[in-house]
Amino acid sequence: MKEEVARQWDVGRVWSITPLGGGSINGAFRVKAGAGSFHLRVYRDAQRQTIEREHAAIAVALAGSVSTPRPVPLRACGTGGIGQLGSAWAALFERAPGAVIAREALTEADVRHMGGFLADLHTRLPQKVNFEAPRVGSSGRTRERLERVEQAIVNLPRPDETDGWALERTRQRLALLRTSPQAPFVSAAPFRFLHGDFHGGNVFFVDGQPASIIDWEQTRLAPRAWEVVRFLDYSLRLRPDLSRAFLAGYRQILPLGAAELLDGVHLYAHLQESNVWVFESVYTDNNPGPKVFIRPPPYVPFARAWREADLH
Repeated sequence: MKEEVARQWDVGRVWSITPLGGGSINGAFRVKAGAGSFHLRVYRDAQRQTIEREHAAIAVALAGSVSTPRPVPLRACGTGGIGQLGSAWAALFERAPGAVIAREALTEADVRHMGGFLADLHTRLPQKVNFEAPRVGSSGRTRERLERVEQAIVNLPRPDETDGWALERTRQRLALLRTSPQAPFVSAAPFRFLHGDFHGGNVFFVDGQPASIIDWEQTRLAPRAWEVVRFLDYSLRLRPDLSRAFLAGYRQILPLGAAELLDGVHLYAHLQESNVWVFESVYTDNNPGPKVFIRPPPYVPFARAWREADLH
């Protein structure tokens, strides 16, 4: 692989390529070369169009003075940065300064700064872009898809503890769908261009402050409150102390009223009830990466979890 990287990107001699943990969708590697240290992303099963959208989003972010690593241009053309390693698409990026803070190590000060960082990001990104970005929405057929996941888990020859969690949570979700069908929800808030995957693993800190954001593959159109609520759930597990600190940090930069936040909660809850991505990836698409996101039972609908956290 070293020779392929050196041949496609003008980084000098490549000394080493080291796999990095944490990539739930794509392969991630640290590249040390004559021109410095870089981050190599090898895309798993990604369409070229999806990767081009990610690079277009990075260009938009850089135009808005967002701190994010630039793609390294290909040697052959000097502009586009999408190469190919074997049969997979790949891109080489500058390294982000600093380091991420593990979820279990986050303090109220850290998440307050992250709230302000997200609000600042929202001010820098345009409302609209001149390329197609997907709009958040339900993918449908939730019950049928969960039933396929259930059968795939049952058929595992040697299930482990996490597989047992997944099976129990899947059956609990199916029971809820059968007894309490999901009601439709239409957000009243404007949809705008967002990073789409803002979480602690994508934010790099320098000297106690968020300094850079990575990973623009999941950019989408959604209300900004949806992205706020997604972070509170995904990164903070709705911990009241940390969640309130994050909201306070966000509101120091941008106003976010209770009604707009609740609209984001309703939209996020509606979408989560139909979200089968993690379990499908692991059990029907044979991608083990997202398995780290499977939580122990019981399955608690997000709307109920939000009420219990008493956030506003």
